[in-house]
Amino acid sequence: MLSECFVASTLASAKPSASASLRDVGICFHELQPSSTLRSTLKKSSTAPNCLAVSVSHVFAAQSEKAIVHVYSREKGNQEATVPFPERIRSIAVAGSKNGDIVVLGTEGGRLILWEVCTGRQVATTAAHLRPVTALVVDPSSNFVLSGSSDASIHVWSLVDLLSFTKPPSGRDRQPPNSPIRTFSNHRAAVTAIAVGHSTGRYNIAVSAAQDNTAIAWDYRTGHVLRNFLLPSNAASVSLDPVDRAFYVGYEDGSVQSVDFYNHQSIQHPLYDTSLQATPAQVSSEDRWLPPSADSGAAHTLTLSYDGMTLLSGHENGKVYSWNVGRRKYASTVADFTHPVTNVIILPLEGLYQQAANLKRVAHTIVKPRYDHTLSENTQAVGTVPADYEFNTHLLRSSSASETTTTPDWFLEAFSHSSFPTSMLEQGLAELAVMGQPGQDATSVASMDVAIDIDNPAKDSQIDSLEREIATLKQKASVSDAARQTTADEITKLRSELVNLHNHISELNEKQEQSQRGKIQRQARKEERATRRREAWFAAEKKGKSGDSVLRRMEVEEDSETSGTDDQSSDEH
Repeated sequence: MLSECFVASTLASAKPSASASLRDVGICFHELQPSSTLRSTLKKSSTAPNCLAVSVSHVFAAQSEKAIVHVYSREKGNQEATVPFPERIRSIAVAGSKNGDIVVLGTEGGRLILWEVCTGRQVATTAAHLRPVTALVVDPSSNFVLSGSSDASIHVWSLVDLLSFTKPPSGRDRQPPNSPIRTFSNHRAAVTAIAVGHSTGRYNIAVSAAQDNTAIAWDYRTGHVLRNFLLPSNAASVSLDPVDRAFYVGYEDGSVQSVDFYNHQSIQHPLYDTSLQATPAQVSSEDRWLPPSADSGAAHTLTLSYDGMTLLSGHENGKVYSWNVGRRKYASTVADFTHPVTNVIILPLEGLYQQAANLKRVAHTIVKPRYDHTLSENTQAVGTVPADYEFNTHLLRSSSASETTTTPDWFLEAFSHSSFPTSMLEQGLAELAVMGQPGQDATSVASMDVAIDIDNPAKDSQIDSLEREIATLKQKASVSDAARQTTADEITKLRSELVNLHNHISELNEKQEQSQRGKIQRQARKEERATRRREAWFAAEKKGKSGDSVLRRMEVEEDSETSGTDDQSSDEH
């Protein structure tokens, strides 16, 4: 049976909990369909908006006004780790594979921290934002990260470049390492929410909302503005339709509104119609969906169900409202957590048929982060993986019903075998023998069975030819390995020489700078002596003395001082 659940987090407040079962509870797993039921809870957590991220195996909750992240295990249902960070965390998201191998955190100081949960590697970006990172999303392809800040800017980051061991060189015409690839600066006030489309192709959109009463649809791969919407009030949250036909806005007064991209008649996609891009669209305040009570508070978070027909909103009064998208109005209250609801995330459907794989990778153990110091060292060879870089994961068999079938899985059998299976070796030798015979194609090779019945003399001859061929292949493999090793040694040597050359160039530049500074100092001393001579000559002439004799005496004194200074400089060198 299909079931749909969501995860909700709350912000701790001084208000006492009305229910003893929800006391000290910060994260709740709640069933939405087929019945509205509280499934499980996680305690000791207080999260602000955009500070909750959920992967297949874990829940990551950045604590409000603290520089720590609580990690909860979904399998065990308890807190697994408390991870400290150098700055307060204001937003969080998961990226990488579907298991959430990478946790992206936005800090109080305007930088991003990337944490590989399977290795413990931590990479920090430059402080590109002038103020805290308040909104953070990862695109569906996990190639780009969008970070919004209260400084009214949105940066687009390349996740691959940030995690790469090979850092691009920095210079006058190049961006420094770990910097954003694009900046979107069309908002005029603090960015409150960002949502990305669901396409994994070349064209995808993002919708961002800010406190300047605007919501902008734009292409984050190019930075081009597609549509500009003037909202009736400040938006606190944004969510996109599953097919990117509309977006939903949650306002600070608790109301919700749907903004359809296809309201205007156009022969092409309305977002890419140049005649509509130049004119801002005014969103009517009368089309807002009103909450059931006036004390609902701000709609901190929005999320849509799997079919896009139900919209969930988390509010300041601790309630999670359900909205009927088709009827465009409030439907019911699905949960009441008494504390302000800051994040609501819909989980994938359970019970939906999928072609299950025989192996699935689950990161059961979280490795606490450590800063990657090797990337900041000049002596580290470019592109070299650190020696202590280890990847921790678990490979488990799927528990699907398809494994009960009688059809054998040769890959799973070879993977779980104590050694390399003999049957696979024999089959491979037979295929090699057939490939060496004329007139045999790939189809006949694949269909051959090693158990075919052939005469003993023919089998002996075939085995002899295979042995000779194996010996030839081994010889070629040894030659190839030697050449590859020689090439690797040459590359290592060239990299070492390149590092030495860079160091030598740095030394030469430093010596040149020192020489230039010495030249400037000598010129300054020479000009100072000339000035003193002129002043002494004029002073002597005014007193009726011979100015030339005073100059000769000063030259003798300066020569003695100069010789002493030169001797001291020579001793230092």
